[in-house]
Amino acid sequence: MAARMLKRLTPVLLLLAQPALAAPWADVGDRQLRTDIEVLKSAGIIRGPVNSWPLPWAQIDNGINSIGTVPLAPHVTAALSRVRALSDRARQTTSMEVTLAATNRVQQVRDFGGGARQKGDFAYHGEVDTGAFFVSYGAGYRPGQVGKDYHFEPGYVAVKSGNWAVYAGFAEIWFGPGNDGTLLFSNSARPFPKLGIRRLSPDPLNIPVLRWLGPVKVEAFGGVLAEQRDYRNPLVMGMRVAFEPVRGLEIGLQRAIQMCGSGRPCSAGSFGKAWFGLGNTDNGNLGNDPGNQLAGFDISYARMIGQVTAKAYFEGIADDRRNLGLAHYARLGGVQLAGPLGGRGASWAGFVEYTDTLGAKLFGGGTAPGLVYNSFIYTSGFTYKGQPIGYSLDGDTRTLTVSGSATDIRNRRYYASFRHIDLNVTAGQFIDTSPRNRVSATSETIKVFTVGTELPTRIGDFRIEGRLQDDAPNTPGASKLYPAIEVALRTRF
Repeated sequence: MAARMLKRLTPVLLLLAQPALAAPWADVGDRQLRTDIEVLKSAGIIRGPVNSWPLPWAQIDNGINSIGTVPLAPHVTAALSRVRALSDRARQTTSMEVTLAATNRVQQVRDFGGGARQKGDFAYHGEVDTGAFFVSYGAGYRPGQVGKDYHFEPGYVAVKSGNWAVYAGFAEIWFGPGNDGTLLFSNSARPFPKLGIRRLSPDPLNIPVLRWLGPVKVEAFGGVLAEQRDYRNPLVMGMRVAFEPVRGLEIGLQRAIQMCGSGRPCSAGSFGKAWFGLGNTDNGNLGNDPGNQLAGFDISYARMIGQVTAKAYFEGIADDRRNLGLAHYARLGGVQLAGPLGGRGASWAGFVEYTDTLGAKLFGGGTAPGLVYNSFIYTSGFTYKGQPIGYSLDGDTRTLTVSGSATDIRNRRYYASFRHIDLNVTAGQFIDTSPRNRVSATSETIKVFTVGTELPTRIGDFRIEGRLQDDAPNTPGASKLYPAIEVALRTRF
């Protein structure tokens, strides 16, 4: 039912058509672009919330095109130059991209930058701006992935109407300020088909009281987990509202609802119950409970201290209990810094981030093992194609990440990170055998060291990454070294 609904609504895009003039947004996945955006945001060049991606080019361009001749530090100027180059490319009528990636072992944690999803990951991606609507299309091949080896993602059709864009297709989404992961919607799972709407420029709302919120960003979507699972083709809806009441202070409110599916109620009344948390039981009463609901918030503050960009951030999401009551949270927090290397435009960046997806009270205590991302109704969990939709290591997991990078004056990027992972810390604590963590059925402590480089060349951007981890999922009582190397080439034309 939900799949048919999405198909019927897609033609609405054409009725709203107005000239798009450019790609509507910068997609998830470019680590350097995200770092540059954070630098420009802290420098006061880009205004409004930037903690969710895709990030509209309208918001970016409003900032970078309005700074005039204000003198900037060399590393800020370099970041501005890189962002402007990508903005110019986004205004092309057509563009194409080919990505080839190979690895002997897929990475354990999927961060903002993504990476190969299988040992071989080959993709073609194109974009066409027709003037009436924007088309992003793609095709790829990954031997061994769940389902068919080939795919047609990411890809979507978008239509601009005033300060809003409506889209339909396989769009990747990242909600929240985290770098190494995020809690509600991330790039961990492959993108599922969705119909969504997004505000392009986060202008303040010209409404009494609400104008005090400052720049406001709004996005919402409904999608279908189009696969065979406990209840086939359930509907997943997501919404995020973010605002900046004080320069540098961003507050985001997030919501996710998993409902419908073959054999499940899917009416307006069921949606109303799910939205307000009515009927939630968690006691096995399938008739009353409308589905699986999660909600939460994130908050961050960024500013320049001398020539150093500093940002602190926190995110918490929880399962609804009754009437939007939130009791047991997954939590993520971190600090990121960036600054100049010398005086010619080179720069450095780094962050420390801690994630805990074992449900607990917001400030600790009162743990609820196996709760986050799970539902007694949807026993397949908050997943798609076997992968978590939220945090890439799923629930009941704790991860500490320390990461650093440097970008030279020729835009060559070098990076390294260390992760300490306590995976599925509550394994073995349940009487029944239903899975609580889809990454590992056993508790494992894993340390991962990563070094890599991204090198722009005439034929494309090369990425070479080496990884070493000392344990792996589903290896109880065993520990050994798992070396990995990943090589990728991205060519744009």
